[in-house]
Amino acid sequence: MLNRYPLLAAALLLAGTGAHAQAVNNVTEVVTSFGGYWQSSTTAKNTVKPNNSHDLLAFSLNGIRYSTGVDDAVLESNKLTFTPAQFKALPVLAISGAIGNNTKVGLGELYDNVANGASSPPPANDIPFYLRDGRNGLNLGTGAANVPNGSLDFSISDVVTSSLGDGTPDILVTQIADPAGSQDQYQFLDANNQVIGNTVTVTFTSITPVGSWTADFYEASQRPMSLTTGFRQTDRDLRLWAADLSAFGITSANVGSIRKFRVLLSGNSDLAFVAYNAQTATFSNPPLPVTLSSFGGQATATYSELTWHTAQEVNSAAFEVEASLNGRAFEVVGRVAAAGSSTQTRRYTFRHTTTQPGPRYYRLRQIDQDGTSTYSSVITLTPRRGPGAATVTAAPNPFHTQLALYVSSPGAVPASATVTLSTLAGRTVYTHDFSGSLSPAAVLALPGLPALPAGVYLARVVLDGQVTVLKIEKK
Repeated sequence: MLNRYPLLAAALLLAGTGAHAQAVNNVTEVVTSFGGYWQSSTTAKNTVKPNNSHDLLAFSLNGIRYSTGVDDAVLESNKLTFTPAQFKALPVLAISGAIGNNTKVGLGELYDNVANGASSPPPANDIPFYLRDGRNGLNLGTGAANVPNGSLDFSISDVVTSSLGDGTPDILVTQIADPAGSQDQYQFLDANNQVIGNTVTVTFTSITPVGSWTADFYEASQRPMSLTTGFRQTDRDLRLWAADLSAFGITSANVGSIRKFRVLLSGNSDLAFVAYNAQTATFSNPPLPVTLSSFGGQATATYSELTWHTAQEVNSAAFEVEASLNGRAFEVVGRVAAAGSSTQTRRYTFRHTTTQPGPRYYRLRQIDQDGTSTYSSVITLTPRRGPGAATVTAAPNPFHTQLALYVSSPGAVPASATVTLSTLAGRTVYTHDFSGSLSPAAVLALPGLPALPAGVYLARVVLDGQVTVLKIEKK
């Protein structure tokens, strides 16, 4: 319903041993990475409400706690007993319904570091991304709310026969909000889209909450997305249920025919992810359409020279270059054709003729061949005073707890530097200003670096107005 957004997360859990499984059961506890460690249950709800990205670390069912493999060390350091497993997000094959006014992207309220307000620029409008972000794709703090009435398909194959009826949950569905009275249905399909076994129907009002979170909901029908007053900083409940494959009528005779997992959406459905246990099944996991590894440039008195690199491209059509005088209102100033599909590093350049004397703001709109698009983060360029441009490299890369950026300047020595780290979705996780003169071979050791989750980040380095964006990896 329009005023209720139960954020639903479905995860395929294929592992374990034990007695014959029951059908659908309530999950009684969850452990996530919020604040480093967050635990809440049906009998002891945590009063702290996650308001940012947080990955599912473990859940409890019928008195047994199962890890997701995201960070078992956190569970061990907090003296929790658990049955270990390994889960990863499934790729989205197709969403059949049309995105309308009621469809939203749900993000933790501080996902963009803006308290009780909209992000500037708005978060990327990319529902498939939010269904597989976070460590192993298991981020519970992002998702798609009120996915249109229709179906959502996920790719799956080669389910291990020994996982059938073993007493361990094979399907885990998580809902975050006040549940509507409508029902969602779940089923496995073969290569011809025929149902294998039977369909499971769930009404979420019968599931007991294990905790709550605080979220913003952006209008997914708009590009860029907007955040309206009634859907910001809102609290929603977290509910989970689980089932064994046998609840779907899956047997050793038909398990080999499974090719898809389908959710039949009621129109009030809200998904965070669908995942699988990598220890017991093999799934196709195609890459994101375009991986932007760097985006930067330099400005002169008469033009801005923009440069970006992609690590891979799948069915990409073009890049539109957008410019702004104030960092808020953008307009298209150029278009560059994309490679289409490529697994090689690609370099693109674009020169924008302009005499704007102050800061110049730029972003890229990457357009796929099917017409969908995503935005890059915004970079800021200021005309340089000297003739040479500095180069920046990161080491070590990947890094663990310490990271340094090395600056080499063949021209004028930069007088200042600002370093910002952000997620691929544009959320800032660290920033630091370096004051004083920098040597031609300066080392910017980043002080006070927080304990970041493993994954890929973007380092944005501003040297006297020259911006360089580097792709770095946290181990």
